[in-house]
Amino acid sequence: MRRFFDKSTALPLQPWFLVLLAAYAVLELSFNHRLLELASGSLADMRAAQLHDMEAWARVVSGLGLALLLMRWLDKAIHSRPLLVLSSCAVGLLLMWHLQKAVVDAIVDRADQTDLVMSFSSHLGTAEALRGRVELRGVQVLEGPAPAPVRPVMGALWTSSVLGLAPDDVDILSGATQLLGHWPMAGPSNAQMRDAYRKAVMTPVALGASLLFGLLNLCQLLAGLSLVVLGRLGLLGLQQRLLSWMLPAWVAACLTWSLTASNVWVDSPGYQLVARPALWQAKPYLAPFLDWSLRAEPAWSDLLVWVHRQLLLDFDFRNPLNTP
Repeated sequence: MRRFFDKSTALPLQPWFLVLLAAYAVLELSFNHRLLELASGSLADMRAAQLHDMEAWARVVSGLGLALLLMRWLDKAIHSRPLLVLSSCAVGLLLMWHLQKAVVDAIVDRADQTDLVMSFSSHLGTAEALRGRVELRGVQVLEGPAPAPVRPVMGALWTSSVLGLAPDDVDILSGATQLLGHWPMAGPSNAQMRDAYRKAVMTPVALGASLLFGLLNLCQLLAGLSLVVLGRLGLLGLQQRLLSWMLPAWVAACLTWSLTASNVWVDSPGYQLVARPALWQAKPYLAPFLDWSLRAEPAWSDLLVWVHRQLLLDFDFRNPLNTP
């Protein structure tokens, strides 16, 4: 055990730490894909229990991601590596469990009737938005159907992106679905509208936090593996010189990739000129999570699908205590 947690070797070079980072990367990427799958489905398909399960998993995934970062930051302050692991996990899980819950609850508790109506009605119009048949205050969102890399995140976060608007601001151009503007006559319950609103708030918060911690820890993994390769090649002097710089370099590279990837939805006039400013004004606590998620997720969408299907075999992230 002492050799396993050897303090004489820098933490980023420890095999057990690299294994933890790799396992977390698989968990985080798979969770993100499953969250998008559920969030892009209909409200009828996503039961309240599933929504609760995904919220809980989101806090756990973010908490573990924070724990891995804390291990790196606190390694020199805590002399015992087992104590470092246990204390980092405890702090990370507790902090993210309560922080994410507080953020979502605070936004949901401030919702008025217009917010509830908007979340429900915009969810019904998601399919038309994906087909490019929606205008926001007369401004076109897409000129045609959403491209494949953008469809998962747009299907999951369309409702979230228009929460700063009113139902009258959204124009559905296809004749049959214009009847959605009169949906209140069908009389959805207040519980249905509140579930729709909580889903619209929870999804970008959970996805944004997970993407951030996932990206940082993926960079930790890539930086550690790069340093190990340098050591194997006998370049120990270069390895020591780059020990503090390898992680920032990988973070800069991954952030550049995430934030500069082409995204026709985010770059569209409908989002940039209408939806985004309205959301920042009406929901300033939600807008940063949404902006980050919309930019970062499409850049990694193919990797998310592959990890979820090939490595975790379509794990559904359901609470085993909840019966179907």
